[in-house]
Amino acid sequence: MIEQIREHFEECYPKEGCGIIGIVKGKKKWYPCTNLAEENDDFILDPKDYVKVMKEANIFAIVHNHIHASNEASENDKKYCDALGVSYYIFSFPSMDLNIVEPEVNCSPLIGREYSFGKHDCLEAVRDYYKEYLDIELRRRLPYLDDWWEVGENYFTEEHLKEWQFSKVESLRKNDVVIFQMGASVPNHCGVYLDNDIFFHHAVNRLSCRENLYPLWKKYLVGIYRYNA
Repeated sequence: MIEQIREHFEECYPKEGCGIIGIVKGKKKWYPCTNLAEENDDFILDPKDYVKVMKEANIFAIVHNHIHASNEASENDKKYCDALGVSYYIFSFPSMDLNIVEPEVNCSPLIGREYSFGKHDCLEAVRDYYKEYLDIELRRRLPYLDDWWEVGENYFTEEHLKEWQFSKVESLRKNDVVIFQMGASVPNHCGVYLDNDIFFHHAVNRLSCRENLYPLWKKYLVGIYRYNA
């Protein structure tokens, strides 16, 4: 991805280049964008590009470069980083030294996490969603085995989910937990339904993200569970 970004910066030179890193189906994707600024040492990302990317991906970071200058964030960089609530990746060009600026407000830390079983995985994504958005502290997991579905275990049985205060239901409603079975003999993945056919989840070897339930994931949906308040 760095080479793609560098190539875009070279095409934009002597103006600053800009773009967006999005997450599509758990993978980072680079979206070069138009810089509407009149001055070479400034950037204004085209709002039409931003909206277009939003329709396809989760916005992970805004990217731009400083030509023959420090990658230190300007006051405008900090202001818009906070306003959008997403990270700003600022490169010096042509050296490509990177400075990552994190928003101080409106941050959504659940999106874009690197996968790590037992720390940042599908089950922890559900637990953290319930804590952050619903102020519900779900019980902590037992010391589950990694790739447990391959060694004869099943942690997503109806009885097990009852221990987490979830009951099986037939139709989807916002905040329901959705259980999937993909390439295994037992259910092996979960997420949270967000409404309008969108759910939040964290799949193996992918970044946590929001994704369409249809058409792919619906084929593997094997259970819908609702929290008993």
